[in-house]
Amino acid sequence: MAILSGIPVLHCRTIEATLDFYQQKLQFVMVKKRESEGRLQWAHLMNASTTLMLQRTEVSLPDQQQENISLYFFVSNIKEMRHIFKVKYGIDTCLATTPYHMHECDVQDPEGNRITLGQKLEPEK
Repeated sequence: MAILSGIPVLHCRTIEATLDFYQQKLQFVMVKKRESEGRLQWAHLMNASTTLMLQRTEVSLPDQQQENISLYFFVSNIKEMRHIFKVKYGIDTCLATTPYHMHECDVQDPEGNRITLGQKLEPEK
């Protein structure tokens, strides 16, 4: 048995705001959605070959903390993405070069999930 692929499912207290974040800022498109009583309950999103699902979660007891996850997306032009976040959305992120040969910057979605955008460094000639 082999795992052929995986799709992260983000549990969202504010699914509409989270959907807007991924569509507007990261250029995901909605492939499929499920609504109930006129409210969005679930959405399947894609950007090229990257797939993501959003699932509405009702707010639970105040002492229960929802665990957030980190997402890592490989991008083709990290400097352009960082510029768009800063100029278009007012989100200033630091660009870091990692010991594992990546340029990276972090943003956070409305649910508190950490999103790292990374671009592999070109080898020096």
